[in-house]
Parts: sequence; C-alpha cells; structure tokens
Amino acid sequence: MYRKIPTSMMTPHPDSASKYIPVQEEPMEAVRCLIPPPNGLGIEEVMVDFEGKLTPYHQTVQVVTGLLEHGMIPGKEVFVTPRIASASAETVFRQMMALMSVVETNVKALEKSETQAVTEVIAPMCETAAEMLDIRRRINNVIELAHKEFNLPAEPDSIRLIPLIEGVPELLQLDSIFPKYIEEARKQGASIRRLRFMIGRSDPALSYGMPAAALASVTAIAKAYDIGEKYEAEIAPILGAGSLPFRGHITAENLSDALKTYAGVKTITIQSALRYDHGPGKTRFIVQKLKEKLPKTKPRQFTKTEIQDIYTFTGIFVKHYLQTFLQVIDVICPLADIIPQQRDRLTRYSSVGYARDVARPDRLVPLLKDPGLIDSLTSFNTNIKVSLPRAITYTGAMYSIGCPPEIVGTGRALKELRQRFGKEYLPELLYFYPSLKSDLAFAARFVNLSSSSNFLPSAVISELEEDVKGIEEELEITCGPKEESDHLYHVLSETIKPLLKHILQGGSNENTEEEQSLIQDCLVRQGKIRGSLG
Repeated sequence: MYRKIPTSMMTPHPDSASKYIPVQEEPMEAVRCLIPPPNGLGIEEVMVDFEGKLTPYHQTVQVVTGLLEHGMIPGKEVFVTPRIASASAETVFRQMMALMSVVETNVKALEKSETQAVTEVIAPMCETAAEMLDIRRRINNVIELAHKEFNLPAEPDSIRLIPLIEGVPELLQLDSIFPKYIEEARKQGASIRRLRFMIGRSDPALSYGMPAAALASVTAIAKAYDIGEKYEAEIAPILGAGSLPFRGHITAENLSDALKTYAGVKTITIQSALRYDHGPGKTRFIVQKLKEKLPKTKPRQFTKTEIQDIYTFTGIFVKHYLQTFLQVIDVICPLADIIPQQRDRLTRYSSVGYARDVARPDRLVPLLKDPGLIDSLTSFNTNIKVSLPRAITYTGAMYSIGCPPEIVGTGRALKELRQRFGKEYLPELLYFYPSLKSDLAFAARFVNLSSSSNFLPSAVISELEEDVKGIEEELEITCGPKEESDHLYHVLSETIKPLLKHILQGGSNENTEEEQSLIQDCLVRQGKIRGSLG
C-alpha cells in the first residue's frame, strides 16, 4: 500500500555557512528536524545520504531508532529515505552496502513497530532506463535476501526506486527514459502505481547554467505527468533545491515565485543553509506552507510548439554559459577547494571520491531544429582534463570573486533571444520560468566585476560585462549592492582579494595556513550575508 507523499524532505547538503555538522551528529540532527514544532521543525521526510559522502552504513537505523524513541513511527508519520551511492560514479559495492543498510533498518524497526520504516531509496545520476532497471534488479536481490534471512516482505514493491535525474538533456528527454523503465519494471513484477522521482537543480546548473537547469526542470515535470496519465501511474516529483537562485532559490522570501515555476512538484528539499543560515523560524514557515500548498498543486501543461520553444531557449542559454564556463573552470576549481567543507563528504581527489562530468551539449542536438545553434553547441571542446567541483563549492567560489554564476551567459542569451524573436520572447520566457526575475535580482546584488577582473581573463570580463548589460536592459534589474549588508559583503571581497590571489598563484610561506584560515573566515561571513555558503 502506498503511503502519503511527504511535502518536505530534510537533506544534509553542506551548503550552510553558519554550521559544520560532523557525520556523528547527523542522526540526532535528522530527528530534531522531523520532530513537530515547537521543539522541532516539523519536516516530513529525511534523506540519509550515502552519495559521495562518508556516511556510516548504520546511520539509517540510527535515525529510525531515534525517531521511534521520540514516539514517531517512521514509514507512517514521518519518512526516512536513503540516497544510495551511484554504481557508475562510485561502485556497485557501495551501492549494495547502502541497500543492505535498509534491510538492517527495517528488521530493527519491525521489532518495535508494525510498520516497515524504509520503503524507498533515491538513486543518483540516473540517465537511462537501463541504469534504473539495473538498480531495480539489485533492489530485488536485496529484497529476496531479506526475505530469506529475516522474513521481510518478498514483494518487489516493498522497496521502491526514486530515480534522481540531474542532467539537462536527461530532464528534457524524460519521455525517452521513464516509459521504458515503467514497462520493463512492470514485466519484472513491480506495479509502479506511483512514481516518485527527484529533480536535481544544482548539478544541471553547474554544467549547463541556471536558466537551462530551470527550463529543463519545468519541462521534466510537465512530461512526467503526461507519462503518468498514459501509464496510469501517480506522479510525485521531488525538487532537490538549495537556497541560492543558482541551486533553486527555496527561501521564505522567494517561495511563492518558486512554487509558480515548479508547479506540480509534490516534495521540496529543506537543505542545511535554509535550516541554519535562514533559521528555524523561516524554515518552519516554509514547511507549513508546503504542507498547505503542495498536495493541491497542479502541473503546468505545454503545447508541442511551446516545448520546442523551450528546447531552443535552453540551447541558447547553454551556448552562452558554456562559452564562459569552459574558460573559467580552471581558475574556479582551486578556488572551490578553499571553500570550507561543512559536511564529511568525499573529496573529488580521493580514491573513493568522484567528480562531476563536464557538460555534453551534443546531447541536446536531437531536440533542436536551428542549424546554427546546433553547430554552436557541437563546436565546444568538452573533453577537457578537469575534475569539476561540486555545485555548492563552485557556486560559493564564483560568488566570492564577485561573479554570481546566475549571470554567466544569461545577459547575452537574453539579447540573442530578442534578436531572434523580438520583444515577444520575454513574456513567453517568463511564462516558462516565472522566477527568472527574482532569481537574477537576488544575484545582481553581489555582482562586482572589478573584483572578478583580478582573477578572470580580460576576454571573460568583457563577456560578463555584456551579461550585466543584457540583464539590466532586458529585465530592468540593476546590478550592484542594494541592502546595507551588501556593502559589508563587498568590503569582505576586497579584504580577501590579495590573499586569494596569493594562494591561487601558488604562493607559499610560513603564513599560508594562517592566510587560508582568514580567507575561509571571510568566505563564511559572506555566505551568512547571502544566506548560503553555495
């Protein structure tokens, strides 16, 4: 039997500037988040995260045991949903170990309650139906083992898969992934009467830019509901979003615009920056609003012509973003490594860590009709030898040098859209992406290209100046500090500029460690002002 759909999901993303949480404290942190107000935040679901993270495999059972001790029944009143490791980016072994933690948890929980505590797992980096079916097969193997050894239910639906889709081409082409998965999974005995899937907003933005990530997410939601109608499956999208616009812009101040843009989502993540940098009051406000609004939310529907326009708009945004991104990433990577680590994540350099892939704009080609745009996207050399930083540290690094990543390529893309389609393009773009103005208005407060010019090539600064001009002219947004705290923010930027340059240029002396500590202190203070580390 399918249970209620939680509207909020607590996640342990390391995006908080205010607080470092060691892995040992995460079980109690999860419990505090799920306890009802006034003692807790009243969040309805928690993600126990094994992806690229030093999470002990018994953390799932620790969370469930903690909830039971506080009188809450996981799987009925609140929900515990592990994100397992990626078999392709990490190893099949790490993925299987995370699945086995679910078995341990359910055995322990059934000793104290009559409810199966964990019924779903999130699988990251899903790109094809074949990958999802491979994970489904491993889940079935674990279910069979748990039945033989511990007499747990043997039904294929007793542990369900939540695929996490986190690439722009994959989100836009959801209708070539999910139908095959549903058909094959049903042949294998899974009913798929409900399909929860997760949209990653951060990693598509890292690889393809913020507007492309937003447009792809909106398209995925609409297409998923069409698939659900065809296959008689209830669709329940999860939006994995952070507090800064580049990563989704889920804040108390922007919630209304975000819900307009991502209409149709049934669950939204409540990440660390929201809980600690924005505070418990605003977090409880958002959690309550989600409880009220998301069960009633309706997805938007687009015509075939509108979908084709989204493809074209996306391609244009991607083109201009990558033009700059591929020039700056070598500078940004070492800067991203300086951003303080607020959780015990695996590094991209470690033997068990991994880095994100560079964008594959060629995968957008089947969706496009314009030969010139196709030529532009296929001309990029994306076979660069660089280990991309995580989206959070990339975002923090870009902000720290006065170049919020939200603006990269955006102003030039807006200008091209006007040249191609005339002034009529803007109402249509804002219909597809209602929160574009509020997203860019926030980021505009932190633009300081005079600071950026100390780190980035002059050709890149010229491109970014075009972006600023385009944003100001097309959307009537003025870039620069607006609030009193913004001025302090820019003072901090000037303070750390010479130290950042010294470290990035390979300077080393007896004070380097002390300098790095000072830099990180300033980066944290900047993060607190903008409401998120990255």
